[in-house]
Amino acid sequence: MRKVKWDAFLSGLCGFALALGVVAAGARADVTTEEGASILVFPKIQANGTFDTVIQITNTSNSILHAHCFYVDASLRSTLSGLPCSVPSATCLPIWQETDFLIWLTKQQPTHWLLSKGRNVDPTDGFASDGSGFDPGRVPPEPDFVGELKCIEVAESGEPVMGNFLKGEATLEVTATTADALPDEPGTQEGDVSKYNAIGIRANPDATPSNPLTLDDSVYNSCPAKLIVNHFATGSTDPVAEELGSALSGSSVATQLTLVPCSEDFENQRPKSVTVQFLIYNQFEERFSASTTVTCFLSVELTDIDSPGAPTRSAFSINQLGTEVAHTEITPVVNLDGTTGGLLGVVERIVSVSTATGGTVAARAAYDLHTAGNLVDVVPEGTPPDEIVLPLLE
Repeated sequence: MRKVKWDAFLSGLCGFALALGVVAAGARADVTTEEGASILVFPKIQANGTFDTVIQITNTSNSILHAHCFYVDASLRSTLSGLPCSVPSATCLPIWQETDFLIWLTKQQPTHWLLSKGRNVDPTDGFASDGSGFDPGRVPPEPDFVGELKCIEVAESGEPVMGNFLKGEATLEVTATTADALPDEPGTQEGDVSKYNAIGIRANPDATPSNPLTLDDSVYNSCPAKLIVNHFATGSTDPVAEELGSALSGSSVATQLTLVPCSEDFENQRPKSVTVQFLIYNQFEERFSASTTVTCFLSVELTDIDSPGAPTRSAFSINQLGTEVAHTEITPVVNLDGTTGGLLGVVERIVSVSTATGGTVAARAAYDLHTAGNLVDVVPEGTPPDEIVLPLLE
């Protein structure tokens, strides 16, 4: 019975999106989560005392493949004190610290590693160990990290290759149980996992490789003009949890959104900023709005976008939306200096439930965002395209 109710709910939410004129499957979008690509983006990876991440990358070709990978540490630090901070603001920004490494994969080879431990080159480790399979090269450990991972398909010399043979997945693991802090900061349940596909940007095999990598729909595909997410209003109840009835005494849903700019300057170590507009539609097609700036990396519960510390006042909360589900369009806009840039992202839906004995448990599910259109088709003429600048190898 619960499955029927859940499927019906999802069908209603899809119908809601259609009523607004959005058909995600029919829209033109040049990033992929299902095909091989030459640029692979993991928007959210993390490791600390509560979380860890299993990273999986596969070479889908019948030839050896090299990849130049970049960890971008986006831990928040106060610009005033230099100490860690929790909610992004003008004085609480990502540190944007980059660590790069090279991996190589034989034909049709998958590989994996745990973010906190990395991976050493050890031909003696067995197939039941964390280092099972052919070693791809040394991957540095990152035991205290939150940010993104980008991997670029390259030749052994470090020059870009337009093969479109990289594919990846990330599994976000909860390694410790924590209690709820606030309604928009749900706790975690040890052993819980959520998984998403890495986002691929495909290259034009007939184009001439160059550095910077130009995401102009000619050399590499453009990033989307718009990201789309169908989600629960923060503070609404979960239909599946409520169906359990006797086992649980209440539920609450939150949505963690992560966004990263498509542009990246790894040579000069400069983060990219993108101004973003959010248009939120409730089930009655009433429109709400919010905006923010994404510098390097943004990962927040939706209500922290427009009302940090006061979730019930946010346009993403059930108190303001008036309905339990919503449809949000995320659109990059032109900055004051005449530039703009694309965004990629992932969402985690987090359900917290109170048990009949007074305890609280939470579960997470990650999913990729829908995309629509090409950014290069909608920006003003002359606007520079997104670029990824690779460091020069010595």
